[in-house]
Amino acid sequence: MTQEEKHSIALKRYAAITPLVNGTLDEYQSKSSFYKEAALKPYPAEDGSMRHYSPAAIEHWYRNYLKNGFDGLMPKGRSDMGKSRVLDEACQEYIRHMKAQYPRIPAAALYRQMLSEGIITRNMVSESSVNRFVNHIMEEKKQTTNRDMRRYERPHINEVWCGDSSVGPRLLSESSKKKVFCSGQAFL
Repeated sequence: MTQEEKHSIALKRYAAITPLVNGTLDEYQSKSSFYKEAALKPYPAEDGSMRHYSPAAIEHWYRNYLKNGFDGLMPKGRSDMGKSRVLDEACQEYIRHMKAQYPRIPAAALYRQMLSEGIITRNMVSESSVNRFVNHIMEEKKQTTNRDMRRYERPHINEVWCGDSSVGPRLLSESSKKKVFCSGQAFL
């Protein structure tokens, strides 16, 4: 998330808590009634739609504003961004080793193999966690398992032949009625 986007989100949050910041709380019985009343109002979201926030979220924004000022309203990124919380170092090393040995092995096959070897259990690690880690490895190496090939494109001539047929008109003769089949071939 860019700094501009964070700043825009902080402004929207500030708009929600403005009556508390300005001290124009007279029309509400208490802060909790303000939070409940503010939660009923729709606020513009980042994608342009309107959203409702919980009273707890609005209270959290106000407390952050009192504690850290405007910067407290900016969303914070995750501190462990890009790191797996479920896969330990041994699992990560095993996956890296297997991807180095077998670059085209899919994450689902790695997951099944790790289960069968007893490295992980089903309730310990999900297949999507392994898939995310494999995708992270692929991004690090900037490689893909698929070679860029267009439809019907092959490295050598005459590797792909296509055929097609369709029913043509009926030909009538004195002895029988016969259908004619038209066929065509393409050499790619």
